[in-house]
Amino acid sequence: MYVRELTAIGEALDGISYQWLCDNHPRLAEAIETEVRMGATPDIVRRYVMRQTQRLELALRCEQAARHLGTAE
Repeated sequence: MYVRELTAIGEALDGISYQWLCDNHPRLAEAIETEVRMGATPDIVRRYVMRQTQRLELALRCEQAARHLGTAE
């Protein structure tokens, strides 16, 4: 059983989700950038998007994008 964190893959996936949002939902990507700058965590972003939209895939992409933004600096 492989138990090591696959950090490089996780970071790449987070970046892909951020780019996907920029390409497909730029206003949402900008809003996530704003909220992350103001202190929102990826978990908070995911829960909020899920509560508002009931769209799990979108909520997970937003969480990954927020995580990317939190580590991109």
